[in-house]
Amino acid sequence: MNWRWGCGWLALLCGLPLAAVAAGTRVPLTIVAMDQASPPYVIGEGDRFAPQPGLAVELAQRAAKACGVELQLLRQPGLRMLQSLKNGSADAALLLSYNEERAQFAVYPLRDGQPDGRQRMSTLRYVLFVRHDSLLAWDGERLTPPQAVVGSNIGWSVIKDLERLQIKVETALNVGSNFNKLQAGRIDAYAIQDLLAAGYLATHPKLAVRALPQPLVSKDYFMPFSRQFAARQPQLVQCMWQQVARQRDALLQRRMAIYLNH
Repeated sequence: MNWRWGCGWLALLCGLPLAAVAAGTRVPLTIVAMDQASPPYVIGEGDRFAPQPGLAVELAQRAAKACGVELQLLRQPGLRMLQSLKNGSADAALLLSYNEERAQFAVYPLRDGQPDGRQRMSTLRYVLFVRHDSLLAWDGERLTPPQAVVGSNIGWSVIKDLERLQIKVETALNVGSNFNKLQAGRIDAYAIQDLLAAGYLATHPKLAVRALPQPLVSKDYFMPFSRQFAARQPQLVQCMWQQVARQRDALLQRRMAIYLNH
């Protein structure tokens, strides 16, 4: 067996991009994450990652190492992140839920035409936060009073869920703006991921808000790829998703407590 055939079989067995192995180089892969903290999955604010960057970042790093790619990680505001994925300036994104609008420009792991939860990065819950003295109620299907206005962040997929429930939505740029609007009475509730809210409120203890007990919705979050990159490197895309599925549970079990106690 000559060298090229031997490495070809090794690449197939390991799930590595064949062209990268044959050329002796690593395929560059640019993954973008949102510039807002989403503990314990993405830690820190702004365009830099914290020394302990978060569970989603660690999972992407481990998948990239297993697939033999040259990983570059970037952080961008949410709308810019989606645009980068759409125009191909980013190859993939961290922690995006599936919706039909995003599926027009991003490639998700699918099974029978539906997002494949086996290859998710995580499952996250959206909850409704209200002021401590609020009488607003959510029973899992209906909001009382029905005319209440719920805040959310521009670009978040939960906006579509709220609109399907015929709930009035008002958007703002970031978590801080929405919590400030809630505190000031400019919105009646704020739809946000529970872990993201916990991380923010831990550093803003003066906010007099509370979460309603019934979750709004639970969503699987994925590592979608740009259509441009998926067309160039379909084997690598599959490798990354397979490694995410293979390594996710063990990583979360081993590292979750470290981040939650950080």
